[in-house]
Amino acid sequence: MNYYESKQRKTDGKWDYTRNKRPTGYCCAYREIPKDADTLICEEHHDTSHKHHVDGHNTEEEAIACYKEYLLDHELRLDREMSNNQQKCRVCGEWTQKYADIGLTQMFILCDEHNNREEVEKLYQAPSLSMSSW
Repeated sequence: MNYYESKQRKTDGKWDYTRNKRPTGYCCAYREIPKDADTLICEEHHDTSHKHHVDGHNTEEEAIACYKEYLLDHELRLDREMSNNQQKCRVCGEWTQKYADIGLTQMFILCDEHNNREEVEKLYQAPSLSMSSW
């Protein structure tokens, strides 16, 4: 079981977002992905290399916001479509088959006009604690 949460360091009082008590997301040092890995993942990972840091955050809220940005950069998938199902857009109420998701953790019903990062960023609340089995 993996536990994701913000943790305060005992050494300097700074905060990191962690996976099983080790910094994760942008709160850990950047590491190259092996060249034989999926090309799209490598490019996406490299494009955000400048966001990685090891200096921690002053508050728990900053650490959670940092992980939210990481998830939006790496896990957000837009313009997904439900087959044989329509629901109302969470922003305007228009009927749509479209949605966006962040990994397998959250799904947002959004019409074509609102199916973008800016709208998801407004709606998504990064968890202060989550668990997964992968």
